[in-house]
Amino acid sequence: MKTFRHITLLTLLASALSCTSNFEEYNTNPNEAPLWTITPGGLLQEIVYGGTNDIASRTWYLVSDLMQYTVTGGTNNQYHRYIIGTGIMGSAWNSCFVWAGNADHMFRLARRYDPEDADPVYNNYKAIALTMKCLYMANATDIFGDVPCSQAFAGRDGEYRPAFDTQEKIYHQLYLDLELANTLYDPSKGLTRNGQDLLYGGDISKWRKFNNSLYLRLLMRMSNRAEQMAIAEKLTEIFSDPAKYPVFESNGDNATVFFSGSIPFINKFGNQTENGFRHNAAEYTINLLTAGNDPRLPLMYEKCNSSSDWKGQVSGESLQDVDGTNISRLNRKVLGQYDSPFSLMKYDEVLFIRAEAIKRGFVPGTEEDVAACHADAIRASIRYWESIDPDRKEITDARIDAYINSYGYYDGELSKILTQKFIAQFFVGYEPWNDYRRTGFPVLRIGSATAANAYTLPTRLSYPTATRTTNPENYAKAVERLRERYNAEDNMRAPVWWSLEASRID
Repeated sequence: MKTFRHITLLTLLASALSCTSNFEEYNTNPNEAPLWTITPGGLLQEIVYGGTNDIASRTWYLVSDLMQYTVTGGTNNQYHRYIIGTGIMGSAWNSCFVWAGNADHMFRLARRYDPEDADPVYNNYKAIALTMKCLYMANATDIFGDVPCSQAFAGRDGEYRPAFDTQEKIYHQLYLDLELANTLYDPSKGLTRNGQDLLYGGDISKWRKFNNSLYLRLLMRMSNRAEQMAIAEKLTEIFSDPAKYPVFESNGDNATVFFSGSIPFINKFGNQTENGFRHNAAEYTINLLTAGNDPRLPLMYEKCNSSSDWKGQVSGESLQDVDGTNISRLNRKVLGQYDSPFSLMKYDEVLFIRAEAIKRGFVPGTEEDVAACHADAIRASIRYWESIDPDRKEITDARIDAYINSYGYYDGELSKILTQKFIAQFFVGYEPWNDYRRTGFPVLRIGSATAANAYTLPTRLSYPTATRTTNPENYAKAVERLRERYNAEDNMRAPVWWSLEASRID
């Protein structure tokens, strides 16, 4: 596979050409003709493969620590204490825009081949490109706040200092793109080469379900701006019209990448050493799982070799101030092999979204409907974890029912839905952090050694140094908006627009 690198001052945007061998990289000017000589399908493999591995990586070393799934040891990895270097922020920024840029390129290529949207196969490529672009662009704005969107990839057209759009404007555009993608998908047709599709193997009906399930996710992101963004009407429309807006209906629809385990399509965690992958389990999540004898516990984590008990490490404290003996660790056998799957979104999330939407009054339904969605979401999550267990140990219906009826039952409180969703969102990208900032749940203990961010769980990441230096005028405008709106600076304590904190200020 040959990789283009699109050079702009926004970021270094990578594109990929497909073949059956290995990856060879070279540089090219984005405004020269070679950029447009590949086919849309030539980008699809790497948009899914590379982007998924990048999200998985940041899930493992950053989000899992912030959200107290894990506690990474050592002096260089102190994310659980909110010590996050500028390099991490820069790599997160570059990753989002690399893959969003590739998806944008894929869409432009497909439209060049079929400018009238007359060919259903090219329309499917356009739709997939829009879905993946929305996934990666949503990550970018959710992590940083206002970011380039309308001009993000205008370096190909000679604009090298893109303006930063507001989150409100960005989300309106994401919704428009997801709407367009939904109309372009044609499940009666496939792709020119279904083997290029590492997510669904050319099954366009599942791509369309992913698109609309992602739509639900991004609509619910605006729960604190519900009236302003008119999300109740659209949530109701999607949930009430599955023919027009099909969404995930089972775990068989999950947006899960099943890595082959053979080079080049491997889960990057397979390159980690045994001890390098197995981050310590955080006390909060271990206590949450052990309290209800959660069937997912031994699949997410494993006991220390010298211990017969489940034990987590206290998050947010200096290593010398905690008991670090016999700590449970991430389960490498399930999560960290060359062929371990990684999910971008799962069926259980759609069910939790519906439960929350009914509870908040965004869509019609009763408390009984909430309870049913809640229970089905837990059941779907447990069955997902059972399905990816290499040992294929059966989890009986009786055990799942016992868990739901005793500890996982819906008690009428929104906090219960969101806490169970937190468990189900283990190892699913940035979503637990997004939900925490959006809702305030779950309620996490903030450690005494988190002074690096003023004892505040990060509300965003700061803009990268390269962005400040290469696009200073537009960077300054974005920071000025933070000051005017929230009396905040470009740091990890400024709220993003859709967050619960920001809604309380505005």
